[in-house]
Amino acid sequence: MIKFSSTCLELVDRWYPVKGFNVWLSVMGALAFVPTSSYLFVNLILLGEPFREEERWILWCFWLFIAPVSLFILAGIVWLFRSECFRWTHYPIRLDRVNRKVHFFRQDGTVASGDWDRLFFFIGESTTPPIGRTHDIRAHFLSDDRKTVLETFSLGYEYMGERSDLLGLWEFIRLYMQGGDAELEHLCGEVGFYLPIHDRKEGFVFGVVRTFAGLVHWPWLHVVSCLPFSFIALGRWVAMSTCRIPVWPKVVEIEGLVTEDDHLQRDWRDNPTFGFLERTWPLICTALGVAAGFYIIFLIERSL
Repeated sequence: MIKFSSTCLELVDRWYPVKGFNVWLSVMGALAFVPTSSYLFVNLILLGEPFREEERWILWCFWLFIAPVSLFILAGIVWLFRSECFRWTHYPIRLDRVNRKVHFFRQDGTVASGDWDRLFFFIGESTTPPIGRTHDIRAHFLSDDRKTVLETFSLGYEYMGERSDLLGLWEFIRLYMQGGDAELEHLCGEVGFYLPIHDRKEGFVFGVVRTFAGLVHWPWLHVVSCLPFSFIALGRWVAMSTCRIPVWPKVVEIEGLVTEDDHLQRDWRDNPTFGFLERTWPLICTALGVAAGFYIIFLIERSL
C-alpha cells in the first residue's frame, strides 16, 4: 500500500519489491565482459594486428563472430541497466472508490483508466528472477462487446507469497471498492505500513530495509545472503536516484481529491517506527556484504 483514504487507495506495482536486481545483474555482467572485450579491441584494432599471415583467420573470426556477439551482449547489459534506471521510481495503481475507476501508470509514463465494473479480473502467473514462479492479480481492459482484450495490467502482487495469499489481497481490494463505511473502517485498521514513495523518492536506508524485507522473520538469513543482497540494495539506490517520481494527470488527481476532514486518510507519515531487526540489522548486514565483496575482489586481484 502507498496511501489510503475514503476516496482512493493507491497500490505499488509488482516490480517495485525487486527493483535493483537488474542493476546489480547488469553491473556484474559489465565487470565480467567489458574488460575482456576492451582488451581484445585495443590489441586487435588500436595496436595493430599481432598475427602472422597464416594466423589471420583469427582476425576474421573476431569480426565475423566475436564482435557481433559482443555487441549483442553489450546491448543486453545496457537494456538490463536501463530497465530500472532513468525511468520512474515505481508504477502506481490507483483505485478511485467514489467514481468507481481504476488508473494505472504505464512504464512509458502514460496512464490508462477504466471502469471498475467493466474490468475482468483473474490470477496470472509468471517467472520472476531470482524468486522463480510468481502469481499476481491481473485485470483486463475489454472492448465494448467484452470479447477483445485491449490491455492488461497487474493490480496486486503478494511478494514472496503463495498463490492462495492473493485471495486475501483480492478480498481487501474488493471490499474497498464494493463495501460500505463499516468495511472501510475495518480495512484501514488492517494496514500496518505504507510505502514512503508517493511524494518523494525512497532513501538509501529504506531501500536496504525493502531489499531484506522478505527475510525479516529469519535474521540469520540476512548474514547468509548479505553478499548479493547488499549489492542489490546498492543497485536499488542507484535506480531510485536516477528515476523520476510518477505524477498522476490533473484529472486523476482532481477525481481522487481527499478532503481535509477525512479521518481515514493514511500514508507513510502514519507508519510505526522500525525496530532493530527491521532497520539496524539489515544495515549491518549490508555493510558486512559490501566489505566481503571488496575483500573477495582484493583476493582475486592479488592472486593475479
